[in-house]
Amino acid sequence: MDNEEWLDRHPAIQDRARLQALEAKHTYSAIVRWHTKKMKQIIHQVTLDEAKDKIQGSTGLRPTNEKLLKGIKALEIPPRIKDHIRTMLTGKIKCRAFWGKIPGHNEKAICPFCKKRRNIETIETEKHLWIECENSGQAQAWSTTRELWHKSTTRDWPNINLGLIRGVAALTFENDMNKDSERLRILIAMTIRAIWKSKKKISIQNQDVTPNETTQILKGLLTDLVTKSWKATRFMEEGKRRRKQKKLRKLWAEEKLTKFNPLAGPQINFT
Repeated sequence: MDNEEWLDRHPAIQDRARLQALEAKHTYSAIVRWHTKKMKQIIHQVTLDEAKDKIQGSTGLRPTNEKLLKGIKALEIPPRIKDHIRTMLTGKIKCRAFWGKIPGHNEKAICPFCKKRRNIETIETEKHLWIECENSGQAQAWSTTRELWHKSTTRDWPNINLGLIRGVAALTFENDMNKDSERLRILIAMTIRAIWKSKKKISIQNQDVTPNETTQILKGLLTDLVTKSWKATRFMEEGKRRRKQKKLRKLWAEEKLTKFNPLAGPQINFT
């Protein structure tokens, strides 16, 4: 039983009486749920349908709205990256085209990579940011991700498009015994995060970003994720630790993609 179910069944919540029986964390959870229960997430159905179409085209399976939205929570990636994926899916991402609609901020609608490297004023749409820009290093990052994918599985690399990126949390293959679906979801999510971090560095921090730097950021994100996931198993009960480590070995394609050194820990083969 998870915390939310425990909270719903707790007698202090049901009969509005024994509040002293509640722990502080459950009291806080109840207050937060009560405060936010009337707030509905703004859903752009056109965006969701596009994501469904692209996922179905790649995997043969068409996800539901619930699968798209709740799948984000199940992703085993840092919370900040989950929030980023959710923002993309619900049409709230503030790429630079967003600023073009605001008087006095038109200059912010220009792609910072194209402007800084080639002095070209290109409108930064989501599509341009994630898969079209020739100056951000996104193409090199996607190429690295594709190479990692081919090392870990015999499945074809999907055609990366905006709908597939937005619906990444619902990507699922049939007869998936090797955790290819989960690995692909993580690889795409991390690539998007690397591109976004490069964008922030050049547009907000006003620092130069070389095309290869986006790929280096991606490698750092993946290494950090795998290493922390593995180290976290040290604090688990023995049986649970073995099951989790077995899952990680399969997820990160032991020997094909990642070496699990007992002393040095997991090492992804980026060469």
